[in-house]
Amino acid sequence: MVTDQQVRRLLKLVQTNKYFGTAAAKAGMDEKTARKYIQLGQLPSEIKSDHDWRTRNDPFCDVWPQVQSK
Repeated sequence: MVTDQQVRRLLKLVQTNKYFGTAAAKAGMDEKTARKYIQLGQLPSEIKSDHDWRTRNDPFCDVWPQVQSK
């Protein structure tokens, strides 16, 4: 997982280094990942979206009204 700090460092290194691969390695990420963030122009925290779906059924859905009443 790439952090905002790594992408900020990548953006600085791309301006100063001659080779893109070297800048990506110094920032601690793969070239393909680095290209993705360069093209997007956004930090990972800006891209991340919250999901609103459930990953499993709610085990308390049948008894929840009883729990709330107490």
